[in-house]
Amino acid sequence: MFKFKLGAAAVALMVFAGTAHAGNTLSFEFSPEWKIKDGTAADDYVKLGYSHSFDNNFVVGTSIQHTWRFDAPLNSSVEQLEGNVGYKLKAGALTITPGFLLGYGFGNLPSIDHLAKADAELYYGLTIAADVKLSDQFTWNAVSLRYRNAFNTTWITPKISTGITWNINKQNAVYINGGYAWKDAGDGKGLLGDKWNVAVGYKFNF
Repeated sequence: MFKFKLGAAAVALMVFAGTAHAGNTLSFEFSPEWKIKDGTAADDYVKLGYSHSFDNNFVVGTSIQHTWRFDAPLNSSVEQLEGNVGYKLKAGALTITPGFLLGYGFGNLPSIDHLAKADAELYYGLTIAADVKLSDQFTWNAVSLRYRNAFNTTWITPKISTGITWNINKQNAVYINGGYAWKDAGDGKGLLGDKWNVAVGYKFNF
């Protein structure tokens, strides 16, 4: 029942995002990820997203991510469905956006619970991002911080990233960013460096 209620809340948030009619953004992102411990390839992912910015500076969105794992059984993968809400605090060229997300990891090997890697799990996250508008064309995505954990198991997975966005025109933008993530899986090893990545993406505003 607990999972059902949280899942319903996440779906309601995503439906709310989907009812907006202006200030919308569609995004596509691709990224390889590498293991911190030895530098070998960990996985690749693609991520599709939608967000809407309101006139009162609130932002809501949803995304779906598919990840191909390299060091797990053949053809193993995970899907992550997320809904999020944030609020933009603007001061000149600086924008700070705190946010909250709800997610659901599923597929044939979510690997959220280290004792039951095939189990689907609900999770949540707290985020904050700082962006600096350098010019009409370029925005420095100075820092993005995430704290993430599962509801029913330990899956503490903080991440820090930085990047830059090229605003080609009012409708089209491309970006690149790099990130470093840690993980505490509740296996007694504590919080350790997990993966780093370089992501490239495209945004269409309408």
